[in-house]
This record gives sequence, C-alpha cells and structure tokens, in this order.
Amino acid sequence: NSPYYKTSCYQQTSGIQLMYFRASIFRIWIYTSSLVFSFSCFALIEVTDDLNNKIVLSKPAKRIISLAPNITEILFHIGAGSSIVGADEYSNYPSAAQSIMRVNNHSIANYELIISLQPDLVVAWYSGNGIEIIERLRDLGLPVFVLEISTMDQIPVLYQKLGQLTGSTKKSKEAARLFSERLDELRSNYLGKTKVKSFYQIWDDPIMTLNGKHLVSDVIELCGGENVFLNASPLVPQVNIESIIAANPEVILSSGSEARVKSWRQKWSRWPSINAVRQGHMYLIPPDLMQRQSNRILDGADYVCQFLERYRQDQSSQI
Repeated sequence: NSPYYKTSCYQQTSGIQLMYFRASIFRIWIYTSSLVFSFSCFALIEVTDDLNNKIVLSKPAKRIISLAPNITEILFHIGAGSSIVGADEYSNYPSAAQSIMRVNNHSIANYELIISLQPDLVVAWYSGNGIEIIERLRDLGLPVFVLEISTMDQIPVLYQKLGQLTGSTKKSKEAARLFSERLDELRSNYLGKTKVKSFYQIWDDPIMTLNGKHLVSDVIELCGGENVFLNASPLVPQVNIESIIAANPEVILSSGSEARVKSWRQKWSRWPSINAVRQGHMYLIPPDLMQRQSNRILDGADYVCQFLERYRQDQSSQI
C-alpha cells in the first residue's frame, strides 16, 4: 500500500505499454513501407501504340518478337536487341540480328513457333505485317505493340515508348535526343528552299510509288521537295507512265545499288519528255535507308536532300 510501490508499479506498467505501442507503430511502418516498396517494384508499364491500343506489362519485356526489319533495327539502336528471341526473315541489320530465330515474313507468321518462344512482347508494323497477323497474335493472348510511322517527328517518340516497354529508358532517351537534333539540323538547312517536284519509285513493273502519308514523302518534304503523288491512294499506289508524264517530276528517286543505275536509267530514257529524264536528275539511294521506318532514315534523308539540292544548283547554273 505504499505510495512508492504504487508509483513504481504504474511507471513500470506505463513503460511496458509504451514499449508495446512503439513496437506496434514500428511494425505498421515496416508493413506499409513494404507495401509501397512492393507497389513500386511491380508498378505496371502502360504504353499506347500507334493504333491507339494500350499495352500493359507487369515488368519490362525481356523476350521480344520483332515482326519487321525496321523494328529489329530500332530495338538494337535503343539497347534492347539482346532481348529479341524471334525476328522476321529480312532482319539483316545490325549483323547481330542475323543469328536470331526467324518467325515470319511480311505476309505469313509461324504462330506455333512464336508461342513456343514464350515472348512477353510482340512488336509489329501495321502496313508491313497487316491487321490479320496482328489480330491473330492478340487472340493468342500476346501483348502486341503496333507501330505505323508517317513523319520523322514520330521516331523519337517511338524510341521512348519502346524504351519504356523494354526497360531501356536511358539509352532510348539519348537516342531520341540525338535523332531530334540531327533532324532539326536538316530541317533548318533546307527550310525555305525552292520546291522540287519529286517522284519516288519503289517498283518497276508495275510502276509503284508512295503517297503523302508514307514516311518517304515526309523525307522529301523535309528536303524541300514535293511528292508528285502526294494525294494518290492507297498508301502504295500503282501508277502508269501517262500519269508520271503528266506530273512531270524534276527528280526521280528510287532505291538500289550503283550496279543498277545504268539499266534503271536506260528504262526511263524512253520518256525524254519528263523533266527529270531529259536533264538527267535520276538517283538511286542505298537499299534499306529510305523505306525502312528506322533510325537509318536520316541517312536516307541526307541522300535525298543532296540530290534535290543538285537539281537546284543545276537550275541556277542555267540562269
């Protein structure tokens, strides 16, 4: 009954209660912290592709199927090439791409093989692979990111989206920055230049070209050119020689090696009424630089800009 005993007992009891209270608070802090940590580790990756479809991954993709050569190039360019487990038969750049398992060409995909490779991401090219292949892969439960680029400004954005999906964010951001800087430099160099009527040929028989919605047309515009079949339809229209004569391009461009130049120009020599044929402004660009929607499109743009400038200089010298 002593006051000292009561006080001492109270103090001991209060101390024990405080200890348990602090321990409880600590356990709650540890629990909530672990939840926050777990959430940050498993936060979903959400990216919208060029068809406005949302691709959701629980973690960066480490087993990737690339269905087109331009996609393969870009994935290597942003540091995700080592994650490609399957690619199309034309993926030949960089050299490391040549050893990857082949799973498709532009019109046919080996679905069983693709499934067996257990991909956590498939990257497709809409106008190259087609909606049938894309939808079939989605029906099989695979996440499919679809790209369809029509302007140069979309490429740096694509780099960063694929960087997010593959966990290669740092390198993809740097690649985007360097691409944008080089693009801006080209744009400023040819801004305000005299327009040059240009025809881009992608096939000989029948004669085929690309309309204004294709990336090639944007390259021509970048260099101060004007695609003479800008408003044609569809994306890859077939044109006849009469329509080309009527459009009267000042420069004709195509893709091919130097070995093809002589025979190619010889075919066009039958129509000397066309300005480009008559004045000899017909140029070939090294294969794969122009028609692939990849980082090397800027190398193709360099060629186009030089060829159109050559025409301008030729015209200036005749004045």
